[in-house]
Amino acid sequence: MIKVFKNITMSVCLSLIATTGVLAQVTDLASLQAQLQQSPIIRGDFTQSRTLAMFEQPLVSEGSFLLEKQHGLLWQQHTPFPVNLVLTQDKLRQTFANQPAQVINAKENPMAFYFSKIFLSVFHGDTEQLQSQFDLQFSPQNEHWQLVLTPKEAPLNAVFKSIVLQGNQDIDSLVLEEVRGDKTEITFTNQTHQPESLTDAEQAQFQF
Repeated sequence: MIKVFKNITMSVCLSLIATTGVLAQVTDLASLQAQLQQSPIIRGDFTQSRTLAMFEQPLVSEGSFLLEKQHGLLWQQHTPFPVNLVLTQDKLRQTFANQPAQVINAKENPMAFYFSKIFLSVFHGDTEQLQSQFDLQFSPQNEHWQLVLTPKEAPLNAVFKSIVLQGNQDIDSLVLEEVRGDKTEITFTNQTHQPESLTDAEQAQFQF
């Protein structure tokens, strides 16, 4: 179950939702949540660097993502090899290159979706929900902000030491520090909230 969770978190972590116009200053958790929940959709690119204790060089991957408030997350890794991942509230589909898709649902693996719901709360900026699972430390930094999530109890604190989000209008970076010493850093670029609805091709990705 932990392996499934890590596959989700290392493939999934992404930029959160924000507005495209003039933004109110983010000064606390309430204003952060309000900012991150204003737009129903965000698209962008990511670069992920995973540092493992057993390897000298980090594992780097790049791709694109789509987060839509009602449907979920589409995470498409382009390099070093193609991976297509779709995550909703109760289903996960992962496809490696031209291999058959692997599908997991909440009934088959409830523990995996306990974790996925938590991380969708992160993605959607639901700080009220996150406070039941994490100690949250928010700090404004001029026009930017930082949010540190420290797990309160098992099973989260058996996997992660902390999750650190930094951003401005959107999440610009996400850092996952694991208990065993591994670290994942993700940077997000080219975020856009247009178009404001899914294309036909994007809609098809969420059909299981």
